[in-house]
This record gives sequence, C-alpha cells and structure tokens, in this order.
Amino acid sequence: MNRPDCRWFHQPVSRAQRLPEVLAGWVIGTDSLTRRLRARCGERFSVQRLYEGWQKPLHGEARRLRQRPARMAWVREVALCCDGQPLILARSVIPLTSLRGRNGALRLLGNRPLGELLFSGAGTSRSPLRLARLRRNDALAIRLHDHCGRDMGGNWARQAVHLLHGKPLLVTEVFLPELVQGHG
Repeated sequence: MNRPDCRWFHQPVSRAQRLPEVLAGWVIGTDSLTRRLRARCGERFSVQRLYEGWQKPLHGEARRLRQRPARMAWVREVALCCDGQPLILARSVIPLTSLRGRNGALRLLGNRPLGELLFSGAGTSRSPLRLARLRRNDALAIRLHDHCGRDMGGNWARQAVHLLHGKPLLVTEVFLPELVQGHG
C-alpha cells in the first residue's frame, strides 16, 4: 500500500507550519547537527544504528533523487543520542551509482556520524533544506516507527540532497521532543 509522502515546504508559510521558536535554530540551521550535538553532549554523544542495508526508497525519496522507485538504494537509519537518549533520527538514502569510487566508504560508517563526512568540506554541497511536520500516516513516520517503536506524528523534519564528490544522497533528519526538553 502506498502511504502518503510528507508535506515538504521550503519556508513556514502558515500558522500550522510555523516552527516552535525553541526548535527553529536546530531545524533551519545550516551547520552540522553532529558538530552541534558534540558541542552540547561532549563524550556523551553517540550514534546508534537502527537499520542499514539495501531497500527501495520511499516514493518521495526516489523522486527527490530522480531515481525510479523500484531501484534499490543503500539506506541507513540512525539515532543521534546524548547519554543514550535519542534526540534526532536520521535517514540517509544513497543510490547505488553514488556509492562508486571515493563514496564507497559510505557503506562502512558503522556508528560514525555521516555528518562528519558531509561537513568536512571534502567535495560536498547541499541543496536548500525542505521542512515538514510529520503526520502519523506519512510513509517516513511509519518507517521510523517500525524501527524505533515511537509515534513520529507531530515531529518536525528536514531534508536535503547532499552531493559528495558530485554524487547525490538524500538525508532526512527528524527532531524528537527530547532535543529541546529542559533546554528552552
């Protein structure tokens, strides 16, 4: 069954789409989330892999990558944590053609953050961010729920296509309420 794609937008345009002030800096910031979480958490920062392997991208992901939906891609889902508490969930979709050459190491990241590579300045660029407030029945919300057992409805997400050595990969990050609880 085809689940609906998230309702992505480039700028908050309505009251319902307006980001809470406490989240805005995290969601629309253009710097590395990994770097920011490391600054906040220090040695307590960690990456927990939730899923890694070949799968068909969600329909909207394939469209964003200009790939046929039936074509397999390398998908990696992780939780960015502080003291073992997930604060941000990230889903990376990497087409097979983007894993060739220097990018082949993307399949070997283990528990290292992808952000270290993407923000190292080593032949990288990023498209403008798209934002969404997830709905419970969005394909992405259901997929992440299946891996971490949490309702994703109402959480804010951002998405961008990164180019690493000229090859595209799609990164979606979902901001959990724990990120800003007690940090207002």
